[in-house]
This record gives sequence, structure tokens and C-alpha cells, in this order.
Amino acid sequence: MLFNPKKEIKIFSVIFLASTALVYFILNGGAYSQILKYKLFSSYAEAGSDNKMISGLDEKNYYLYIPKIEVLAPAISFENTSEKNVLAVLEKGVGLYAGSQLPGEAGRAVILGHSSKETWYHRDGRYSYNFALLDKLQNGDEIYVVFEGKKLTYKVFSNDILTPEKTNEILSQEPKGDSEIALITCWPIGFSLKRVLVQAELVRVEKIK
Repeated sequence: MLFNPKKEIKIFSVIFLASTALVYFILNGGAYSQILKYKLFSSYAEAGSDNKMISGLDEKNYYLYIPKIEVLAPAISFENTSEKNVLAVLEKGVGLYAGSQLPGEAGRAVILGHSSKETWYHRDGRYSYNFALLDKLQNGDEIYVVFEGKKLTYKVFSNDILTPEKTNEILSQEPKGDSEIALITCWPIGFSLKRVLVQAELVRVEKIK
């Protein structure tokens, strides 16, 4: 049997591409299932704030709650911005970026979250896809931060897909409102070419009954 280099290269390429696609969908299947659910069952996207759900949360920790895209996750402060520390925090929820303000304070709180599962993920993947639907938020949608028996309500005023450089440029500017929150994730799903940047302004603070 004669060796045919072109045929062998073609077979190898097909196997390589198929294997790559399989790994990609294994890692990101959860994100795409959320996207499909959102498209098929848009009724839950209209859900309001459920005080019963958030009233039982640990009052010592911050929690991010976005009913439109079904996100409820601990918001954990980064001790530092080393890659190891950032990745460790994002396995446990979403991350309050070191150096930014805390939610409710004057200025801007920056929160990072995953849109897809990373190969290094050691846990069950519960928080792998927190921000898979972040790009679905629209102006006027509400985002909640829960802390110490209070619910901070933010209203979205901007949702953009930007380069990392442009994202950093915007975040380096002073916020227009008294207290804002910025949510950031990588885009598209499974890649880090760009960023989804959602900005929202604090409009209400109330006690949870």
C-alpha cells in the first residue's frame, strides 16, 4: 500500500477538527443550553425579584441576583489580581474586582464572571456559566446585589461588546452616576477575544423583609 501524504494530512485534519469541536462543546455545552433555554422559554426572562429566594442568603456575604438571566451567585472579593487568585474566586461565584468600589458605595463596583467552563475547573461547574446570557440584558433591566439584609437595585443603562482595551478604557473613566456596577465576561462563548460590558446605576436600596 503506497503512502499518500495528501490523504494522510486530510484524514489527520478531519480528526483534529472533530476532536477540537467535541472538546469545545463538552466544555461549553452548559452555556449553550442556557442560551437555548432562554430562546425557547422567554417567559422566565420576565421574572421579577423574588424576595423569598434572597431573604435566606448569608447576610455576611454579597450576592449577585439577576432574575432575567437566572443568576444567583456569591460575589467574592479578590484578595489580589493574580491569575491563580482570580480563577480560584470564579470557581466559587463571581468576583468583586480588587481596587473597585464595593456595591452601594460611591463610584463603580466591577464584577467578573464566567460565560463558559474552563479546562482547569475543579468543582462541579455550578458557576461556570454565570454570565453566559449577560449580553441579553437590555437598558432598563434590573440587577440586584444583596448584602446584610438589604437589596440594592441597579438599572442597566448600557450593554456593549468591546475589545479588552476599550473595556479597560471605559472602566478607567469616572462613572456618570453616584454609584454604579459593571459586569464583565468574555465573548464569544469559549473565547476571550472581546468582552461583554454591562453597566448599571444604583436606583434603590431597601430592606429585605
